[in-house]
Amino acid sequence: MNPFRLSTRLRPTVGRTRAEQVPTAVSVPWQVTERSASGVIEVAHVGEAPLLSVRFALAGRGMLGLSLPQTVHPGERLRVTLRGAHAESASRAPDGMLVLRWFQSDGTELLWPIAL
Repeated sequence: MNPFRLSTRLRPTVGRTRAEQVPTAVSVPWQVTERSASGVIEVAHVGEAPLLSVRFALAGRGMLGLSLPQTVHPGERLRVTLRGAHAESASRAPDGMLVLRWFQSDGTELLWPIAL
């Protein structure tokens, strides 16, 4: 993995109390239903509401097949395949991570990392 550095800072509150800024815990509405050595991962939406702009991102070595944003309804499944000359080594790499990203109906974006 290429080394990089992120810097963060706390922004001052404007019109909101400190208690209103604390994020609340959200249940992950996904479940990994299939995982193969050939780089295929399937996840099922086990939540109760449709999720918007669902897409995958890959961190680490390898290439990810095209992942366009889409709406996923409860009970539907998504399958993603790692592709490329080194897909097998990417799926076993210690720095490999698949990130599932989506928006809730209120506009909140959430991310769920899936270790490869």
